[in-house]
Amino acid sequence: MSFFTDASGKAILSNGYKKNIAQVFKAELGKYTADAKRVAAFLPCIRPKRKNIQYLQAEETAKLHDILEHQSPSELSLRNRAIGTLLYYTGLRGCDISHLTFDDIDWEKEMIHIVQQKTAAPLELPLTPVIGNAIYEYVTNERPASDDPHIFLAENLPHGPIGAGTIWWASAKLYEAARIRQSKGDSRGTHLFRHNAATTLVSNGIPRPVASAVLGHEDPNSLDHYTSADIKHLRTCALSIGEYPVAKEVFEP
Repeated sequence: MSFFTDASGKAILSNGYKKNIAQVFKAELGKYTADAKRVAAFLPCIRPKRKNIQYLQAEETAKLHDILEHQSPSELSLRNRAIGTLLYYTGLRGCDISHLTFDDIDWEKEMIHIVQQKTAAPLELPLTPVIGNAIYEYVTNERPASDDPHIFLAENLPHGPIGAGTIWWASAKLYEAARIRQSKGDSRGTHLFRHNAATTLVSNGIPRPVASAVLGHEDPNSLDHYTSADIKHLRTCALSIGEYPVAKEVFEP
């Protein structure tokens, strides 16, 4: 017990850590199996910690859309604008954007073909005009001269390919240009765009298998994590309190 708690009995390890240890004790350990199960029965109950999932509010997505459409070069470089456009309209993971090459884009058929870095599964997405134009403007007007096959390159010498960390930095610059998410504790990562893409698809009635395929998920149930922000459909699940008496001052500021 002292392994999991301090002298006062307060848990010092996470519930997830305990679960990993429990899996070992529950496994078939030969002659030790009976003893292991007996020890497992003494593992303490640790309350799981849950974080509130941050997601983009409607007014934030409107500001992001506006800055992508009407950005000033002094606020947002063409590279970061193209990266932001891909994040906003496709929900692609940062690692997939950083690995994007010219061979991944079929300009004639207007399609993007990639193999996802996380799952190694292929993914096809439409190359819409707004995405194609943003990439074209960066490549023709700002991208350093280089034979490197990657589309997005570092802004400083030696202008090599970028990593997922640079995609995060580009998204932070986009939030800054849009004047949102600048307070302490505000998430400014790329996953907010992916979450927003999933929520937008589901809230607009796109079937789950289709929405899941657009995001590159093989299992439609993977959307469960994202639909927690689908306020439109969550409201239909809420129970009315119209039959219950509520003091007027409850709704007053």
